[in-house]
Amino acid sequence: LLCAAPPPRQPAGVDRSVTPLLPPLREELRLLPAAANGDGSPAWMIHDPVCNRFFRIGWLDFEMLARWDLGSPAAVVESIQSETTLLPNTGDLQALTAFLERHSLLRIATQAGVRSLTERAARQQHAPLTWLLHHYLFFRLPLARPQGWLGRVAQRLDWLYRPGTAILIALLSLVGLLLAGRQWDSFRTSFVDNLTTGGLIGFALALTCAKALHEFGHALTATRYGVRVAHMGVAMVVLWPMLYTDTSESWKLANPRQRLAIASAGIVAELALAGLATLAWSLVPDGPLRSALFFLATTSWVLTLAVNASPFMRFDGYFILADLLDMPNLHERAGHLARTWLRRHLAGLDEPWPERLPPGQHAGLIAFALVTWVYRLGVFIGIAVAVYYMFFKALGILLFLVEIGWFVLRPLIVEMREWRSRRNDIPVSRKRGALIAAVVLILAGLIPWPGSLSGAAWLHAERQHTVHAPLAGRVVRLAGSGPVDAGQLLVEVESPELLLSARRADGQRESSERELAGLSGLPDGEQRRAQIQGQHDKYAAEAGAFRDEAARLQLLAPFKGQLVDVDPSLAAGVWVAPRQALGMVIDPTGWVVEAFIPEADVGRVRPGDAARFHPTGQPFGILEGKVIEVDSTRSSTLPHPALDAAAGGPIATLPNQQQSPTPGRSPRESLYRVRIVVNGSPALPRIAIGEVRIAGEGRAWLPAAVNRILAVGVRELGF
Repeated sequence: LLCAAPPPRQPAGVDRSVTPLLPPLREELRLLPAAANGDGSPAWMIHDPVCNRFFRIGWLDFEMLARWDLGSPAAVVESIQSETTLLPNTGDLQALTAFLERHSLLRIATQAGVRSLTERAARQQHAPLTWLLHHYLFFRLPLARPQGWLGRVAQRLDWLYRPGTAILIALLSLVGLLLAGRQWDSFRTSFVDNLTTGGLIGFALALTCAKALHEFGHALTATRYGVRVAHMGVAMVVLWPMLYTDTSESWKLANPRQRLAIASAGIVAELALAGLATLAWSLVPDGPLRSALFFLATTSWVLTLAVNASPFMRFDGYFILADLLDMPNLHERAGHLARTWLRRHLAGLDEPWPERLPPGQHAGLIAFALVTWVYRLGVFIGIAVAVYYMFFKALGILLFLVEIGWFVLRPLIVEMREWRSRRNDIPVSRKRGALIAAVVLILAGLIPWPGSLSGAAWLHAERQHTVHAPLAGRVVRLAGSGPVDAGQLLVEVESPELLLSARRADGQRESSERELAGLSGLPDGEQRRAQIQGQHDKYAAEAGAFRDEAARLQLLAPFKGQLVDVDPSLAAGVWVAPRQALGMVIDPTGWVVEAFIPEADVGRVRPGDAARFHPTGQPFGILEGKVIEVDSTRSSTLPHPALDAAAGGPIATLPNQQQSPTPGRSPRESLYRVRIVVNGSPALPRIAIGEVRIAGEGRAWLPAAVNRILAVGVRELGF
C-alpha cells in the first residue's frame, strides 16, 4: 500500500465501456538509462522512489512505456510497429501490464484495484510466529545516515583513488607477503597459540575494525560517484551482527564499471588493510602491537577471501560477479534455470526454459546454481551447529531445527510438492528409474564395502634410545654419527660441581684417617675413635656417591646400532642441560609406525590388518606393514613434537602457555594409537612424519550413518 498512489481523475471525453484503456502509471516513477544488454540492445531502469527499488527493462518495454499515454493498447502497438523496427503484439503489452501491476507500479484507478491490492497486502501479512522466524533470521538496525559527512570526507580522501596510491599499496602488500613467507612458521604458530580467550577477543576487535573499514570503502566510493548512501548500521544474520551499508541506489548508474567499483570497494579496502598489517607484522618486534597486527592481517585475509569474495552468498563477490556479467538477479535467474534443468532431465517434465541465453552462458548458470546449492547447504548446516552451541541446550536444539527446516528442508519440500502435483506428467520410465535407483542406493548402503582408513603417523626404529645427560655438565668427548657397539662411549660429560664435591669429600675422608691414626696412646682415644670413624665412613660414602654420579655422565650405547640425530651444536667444551637430547641410538634392523586414528574409525582396525606408510615429501619411500597393536584408550599426549601442528605437523593440539611447541601436548580430537610393524627399512634411517593407510574392516555406510545420527541425538537430547 505504501507504493500506491491515489486514483487519478477520469480524463474528459473517454468512454471506457467502448475502448479499453491502459491503467495509468504512478507519477513519481523515474526512468533512468542503464548499460546496454549483452546483445547490444539498449536498457533502462525504472526507479520506484517510495520503495527505493529498481527494475531493469529492455527496448520493447521502453517503447511501450514511452507511448503509454496513448491509452489504447491497439494504438500503442500500431505506433511502435510504424515508428520502429520492433513488431510487438497485444500479448507483449499485457505481459508488461501484469509486471507493472505485480510490482505496484500502477496507480489505483478503480475500486477493484483497491480490493486487489488490499487482498495482496493481506496475503503478505505473516502470522506472529512466521514474523518472528523471519526477523530472527535477518533484520537490520540502521545506526547512521552518513550522507552529509560522507560528502565532506570524500573530497579530502580523493587521493586514495589515484593510480599511484593503488600501486604503492600493492607493492607494500607484496613486500609484506614475501617477508611473512620467510617467517611462515612463526606466523602459523602465532595463529595456533592465539586460540585462547584473549586471542578470540583480539580477533573479534580486529574483525570489527576491518569490517568498519570495509563498509566505509563502499560508502566512500558510492559517494564519489554521486550515489546516495541512505543509511549504515548493523544487520543481524541469524543473531550474528554484521555491519552493512545501503548502496542500493547504485543501480541508478548506467556505467557498469562504476557499479563494479562500488561493489568491490569493500574487498579492496580490506585487502589493503591486510597487506599493510602483514608488512607491519613482519617488521615490528614481539609484543602487544605485533599481536594486534597479526589479528588484523589474519581476519582481513581469511574473511575477505573466504567469505566476502565468494559469489555463492549475497556478499560482495556475488554483486561483483553480477556486475561483471551484467546480469541482475543472478542467483534467482540461475536457480530458475537449474530447477528447470532438473525437472527436464530427472523428472522428464516438458518444462519451458524461463529465458533464452547463449549455450555457454546457459550451461554456466546451471552449473553455478548447482554449486551454489551445495555451498549453501554446508554453510547453513554450519550456521545451525554454531547457533546450537551459542545457546543453552533446549533453545539451541530448537534453533538448530529451525535452521535446518527453513534453509534445507523447506526448499526440498516445496520442490517435491511441485513434482507431486505434476506426477501425471512424469513419464512412467522416469518413475520406474527413480524406484530402481532408490532400491540400488539402499542396497549399496547396506553392503559392507571394503575400504581403507587413514591417519597421521610417524616412523621410528623399534629399538631406540635418546642420549641425554642426567645432570648439567660440560662435554669432554663426543662420538660422531655412525655405527656403534654396545657399551661404546658416545658422549663424555664432566660436572665441575661433582668433581669439586668428590674432592672435598676425599679431603675430609683423608683428614679423618689422619685423625684416627693420631689417636693411639691418648687416654680418651677409644671413645673418640668411634665418633671419628663414623665421620670417616660418611665422607667415604659421599665420595663414592659423587663418583657414581660422575660415572653416569659417561653416556654409553645401550645396544649395537647407529648413532643418529646428533645435535650439530655439540662440541668439546659446550655445556649441556639435564635431559637435553644429544643424539639417538637406533637399531636399524626393525622399524615401527605409530599411527593416530580418529575415534569413529578405531573399531574397524584389528591386529594383522595390512597397512601402508606414506612419508611426507617422499613419494618413493612407501613402506608396507601390518597392525600389531591398537590402544584401548585415547592418546592424551603426542609422543613426538614433529607431529604437532604448531611445529608443522599434521595433528592439531590444545594450546599451552609456552612460546614453542614441546613434546607431550594434547591432541584436540580423540585419537587412538595404532602400532604397525613395517617390512624392510626406510631409505634413510631416521624418523619420518607421514600418513598411514590401513585396510580396515568393511562397513556399510547407511547403518553407520544412522547409528551416528541416533547416537548424537541421544547424547544431545539428554538433559
